[in-house]
Amino acid sequence: MNRPYKHLSELIALFQLTCEEDPIVTSIETDSRQVTTGSLFICVRGYTVDGHQYAREATENGAVAILAEEPLEGMTVPVIVLPNTKQAAGRIADLFYDHPSRQLRVYGITGTNGKTTTTKLTYDLFRSAGHKAGMISTVGAMIDGEMIDTPNTTPEAVILHRLLHQMVEQGVTDCVLEVSSHALMEGRVEGVQFHAAAFTNLTHDHLDYHASMKEYAEAKALLFEQVATSGGKAVVLNEADPTSALMAKAANGVPVLWYATEGASDAPIAVEWQEETVRVRLDGTVMEVPVFLLGDFNAANLAAAIGLMRAGEVNMYQLIRHIPELRLPKGRLERVPFDGCEIYIDYAHTPDGLEKCLKALSVPNEPLYMVLSAAGERDRSKRRAMGRIASQYCEGIIVTVHDPRRENPQQIIKELIAEIAPRKIITCHETRKEALQIAAKIALTGKRIVIVGKGHERFERIGMNDVPFDEMKILTEELSRLSGQESAM
Repeated sequence: MNRPYKHLSELIALFQLTCEEDPIVTSIETDSRQVTTGSLFICVRGYTVDGHQYAREATENGAVAILAEEPLEGMTVPVIVLPNTKQAAGRIADLFYDHPSRQLRVYGITGTNGKTTTTKLTYDLFRSAGHKAGMISTVGAMIDGEMIDTPNTTPEAVILHRLLHQMVEQGVTDCVLEVSSHALMEGRVEGVQFHAAAFTNLTHDHLDYHASMKEYAEAKALLFEQVATSGGKAVVLNEADPTSALMAKAANGVPVLWYATEGASDAPIAVEWQEETVRVRLDGTVMEVPVFLLGDFNAANLAAAIGLMRAGEVNMYQLIRHIPELRLPKGRLERVPFDGCEIYIDYAHTPDGLEKCLKALSVPNEPLYMVLSAAGERDRSKRRAMGRIASQYCEGIIVTVHDPRRENPQQIIKELIAEIAPRKIITCHETRKEALQIAAKIALTGKRIVIVGKGHERFERIGMNDVPFDEMKILTEELSRLSGQESAM
């Protein structure tokens, strides 16, 4: 990748600022540990760490200038003060990397549930259509098949623009970007030009961060405002979700492509799930296609992906033949590869996401069991509802926690079981690994079981630390031990 550089004066001119010194900036960093000679260090206030406390370390590592929200005493390099460094970081990174989002087509996807799956399906369909595509999502970044780990659903702005620049350098023409409400509120997509965007749905989540569902919806709508200001081609909206009206209004005249999961709908794009096939309708033409996706909700995700493909000017009818090749992302109704048992891992962590997952797995006369959990120091108001939904769909429930952070696991479990029928509670475990071991034992008796909460993630957030935790590995090792087989993991 060609290494970009800019004079400091070029970067701060965005904010009508000047500086007596004008060093050459060869990289932009928000982590002082990544700073090297020539870096511009941007001090960002995070949830637990304040970048201002690491400004001196950054200069010791070679930073030639500091961007901060307050004056810093004793610095040996220029300190540029701005009121909001999070918002400024995106604009600076966009300029530093020569406006990468203007050199390819960027498709944003937001909503409570289905973002990651829709992102992956869209990326895979673009590649099937012969496009050189990129993807940035919860499960990581992909550049034409190569995986790159990312720290958040939507990486912070500097990393995001760096990834987009890398994609441009590698000839990517279409990038699919999962966009969370946190990212929109915190300016992580500042400076990105969007060709199109899709909305999946809005249901209960993140009310520890947003004051109300109204504020949550308004945060999501920021993406569609950004599509409008980017001169975007289209927005793709879910006909079944009433919040889509707010997204259409935010798009301010950008053409809307509506999608649905019911054949009777007037939407130009409809995808109906029929267990082993989907019926796809495009502008009145109907095709039935084999598919490996489970559930109505994944039909909706596929419909949104098809809408984005249309915005990308892909030949729709040639594309339909690639639908049977599609697979869900890691940790989305992913079956554990172990003979003789049926265990699924899913990322469901909201009431709506949980209900859709359990509905998809429900089979008449085949009881479903589950491991139910919730995260610590996150939206507590959804825990009772998740317990109630689990009790409605499952014969037996193992209750535990994931990512407890600094919250007492007993408190999390107490709130989860508040509306679970007592006869359905198998066991409760403050340690997630113990819950998985019980689940493995139950699965080997022939019972169907789903484990929710962690999905693809490979670590647990305990206290202030990220501790390695590979759910798939733990399960296969325990299944192997119990059945006397050698684990392949």
